[in-house]
Formats: sequence, structure tokens, C-alpha cells
Amino acid sequence: MKALQQAKPFFSSLAVLIALNLLVKPVWVFGIDRPVQNAVGLETYGQYFALLNLCLVLQFLLDLGITPYFSRQASSSVHGATALASQAFAIKLLLSIGYTIAVFAVAAATGSQSWQLITMLVIMQVMNTFLLLLRAYLASAQQFTADAWVSVADKIFVIGAAGLMLFYPGISGGITIHRFVAIQIGGIALSILLAILLLFRYNRELLLLRFRVPESSILLASLPFALNIFFMTALMRADGFLLSRLSSARDYDAGVYAAAFRLTDAVNMVGYLLAGFLLPYVARHWPDRDRVSYVARICRSFLLFLAVVVSVVGWFYADWINQLLYHRQEPLVADVIRILILCLPPLAMIQIYGTHLTATGHIKTFMRISALFAALNILLNLFLVPHYGPSGAAWVALGTQALYAAALSYLATKRTGLSFHGKDLLLFMGLALLLAAILTYITG
Repeated sequence: MKALQQAKPFFSSLAVLIALNLLVKPVWVFGIDRPVQNAVGLETYGQYFALLNLCLVLQFLLDLGITPYFSRQASSSVHGATALASQAFAIKLLLSIGYTIAVFAVAAATGSQSWQLITMLVIMQVMNTFLLLLRAYLASAQQFTADAWVSVADKIFVIGAAGLMLFYPGISGGITIHRFVAIQIGGIALSILLAILLLFRYNRELLLLRFRVPESSILLASLPFALNIFFMTALMRADGFLLSRLSSARDYDAGVYAAAFRLTDAVNMVGYLLAGFLLPYVARHWPDRDRVSYVARICRSFLLFLAVVVSVVGWFYADWINQLLYHRQEPLVADVIRILILCLPPLAMIQIYGTHLTATGHIKTFMRISALFAALNILLNLFLVPHYGPSGAAWVALGTQALYAAALSYLATKRTGLSFHGKDLLLFMGLALLLAAILTYITG
């Protein structure tokens, strides 16, 4: 009961976050992003998806672990947060230059020629990294409700602007992939403005932000965070880019994978947002193991329930989902949906236990295990993608993410003493089997 009372502010703010995202994100993913792919075609969208994944994989150069390091430090010690933020902003300005050069260099080396699209995606990611730092500032101050509103502000703008182009093409001139990216840039700009206004409201010290020469100690301390982000992103996102370069159909196969990946990515957004709340909470209250373990167990149970239900239903109704979302008879999309949807339970475990390792200071351990599985993922993709295309990439994702989740769960409980509650996992396995039996009977 005491743990519940202590965690009430966290859960109430989390409820606001989830409610807002359940209202906005499905509309964004299925009402905007999906129709955009249908409008521009699998190949054009596949090119966008591949280049976006390239930008995401290299995004560690844009952050170098500054945001998670800042979030952890500012949450555990509120004093000096403004000075730390000043240096973080200065570092990000300098890193933006190096990131831009790196993206263009890799794009040129791999034969990409869509320079206008690459430029727009780079601008979008640079702006997004500053938005994430502002959100980390809000979360470190425990202003979770304000952070929740900022997390959906850009999507609300995109829904309105892109919706106009999609559904009233005679007025707006219709949607193109370049217009779609431009609208996203505008949404991020508005979110940055909103975050700054909210920070001024909650912390007038933000007015004292100055460009400060970054200390080398901050860069050294944040480097493990940066490498971990790189390895995790490579594990989760490199397959989309590799498909566009190694598979026989290139951008078309990347488009097929993007179509199948959309549902998994949409559901995993809940875990990603929850992890963003959980990290500063654990960092602030550690080493109160009872309090942290209680919150982690509730969060894990929520994510696993959602993941298990969506995974089982998605497996049985993949053909129907494909027809509903994409209005095309492309059986390969349905096949890949079936595989990728099974990644949701491992992703739930990764969000909870990876966040716990980060917040409790075990980032180097986390980084090493991330590096191991990122290398395994890329090696398997290099062998399987040329022969099996999107299906091969999907099986690699499922296998490596399941093993990665198991490793993180073991390390988090071993290194920190966090209670694992294995009986809960047996209950969810039973739920999966029961739901599968029911759907087998219904569909059989």
C-alpha cells in the first residue's frame, strides 16, 4: 500500500501520457503514415523508410549519449541542472555538424542519390534531438504531464496538415514524400516551441541558459550512453536500410518491410514512452528497491499484456490486417506481419529492463550486451537478406530481440537485485496459449 501511495503521481502522469498517445498516435500511424505509403507507393515509401533508418542508426553521433546522461544526472540531482543543460545544448550544436557530414558520407558510399530527401531527413533528426533534450529536462523535473503533451504536439500538427493533403488533394495539391517530411519538420518546430514555453513556466532558471564550452568529463561520461544508443538502434533499425541495399527488389522490399513493421512499431511506441517516464523515476528513487520494483512490475505487466494480446491476434489475422491497411493482395506483407508482431513481448522486456540498467548506472554492462546482439543481428541479415528478403530480416529481428530481452532481464535482476517475478511470465504465457486456442477454434 505504501509503494502504491508513493507511486501515485507517477502512474497518474503515465495515465495522461498513455491516454493522449492512444488518442493521437493510432491516428498518426494508421490514418496518416499508412495512407501516405498507399499514396506514394511501396518503392517510394521504401526509399524514405531506408534513408530514415540510416539517419536513425547514425543518430548516436548527434547525441553521444548526452540526453540519457542528462536525464539521469538531472533526475538524481536537481541542483545544477540548468548549467548541465547549457553544456548539453552546446555539445549538440557541435555534434549536429559531424552528424550531417556522416549521414551524407554513408549515403554517398552506399549509392544513394536522393539528396533533397536526405537533407530534409537530416534537418528533421537534428531538430528532433533538441526536442528530446527539452523533454528530458521536463521529465527530470518530474513534470510528466507537460512532457506527455509535448510528446503528441508534433503528431497533432502532422495529422491536420497531412490529412488536408491526403483527403483534399484538390485544395492542397496532394501529398508527396517530400511534403510529408516537410510537415513533420514543421510539427517538431512547434513542439520545440511548446516545450520551451512549458519549461519557462516550471523553471525560470531556464532563462539563465548560456552557450557554455562543454567539459570533456561530460563527453567521457556520456560516451557509454552514446555507444549503447548506437548498438540498440542498429539492432532495431539497420534491417530496413540493409534490405534496400542487399535484397533483390531493394526499395520495394524495404517498403514491404516498412508496411509490416508499422503495426509492431505503433504498439511499441507505448513501451518507448513508458521507458521515457520510467528512467527519471528510477534514477530519482534508486536504491529504494521496494518502490522501484513495484513500479517496474506494474509497468512490465501492462506492456506484456498489451504485447501478448496484439501478438496473438496479429498472428491469426495478418491477412485481414494487410487487406484492411493496404488494400492490396501482397501476401508477403502479411507473412512478415506475422513474424514481426511476435517481437512485441521481447520489446516490452527490453524497454523495462534496459531502462532499469540505464537508470541504476549499469550502462557499460548494457552497452556490451547491446553490442553483441547488434553485431549478431547485422551478420545474420548480411547472410539471409540477399536470399530471403523481408522474411529473412523479420526472422532475424525476432530471434535476436528475444535473446537480447532474455539477456537484459537476467542482467538487470542479477546486477541490481530487482525482483523478477517469474510467475507473472508464466501467467502471460498461459494467456497467450489460451487466446491462441480460442482464435484457432474461431478461425478453424
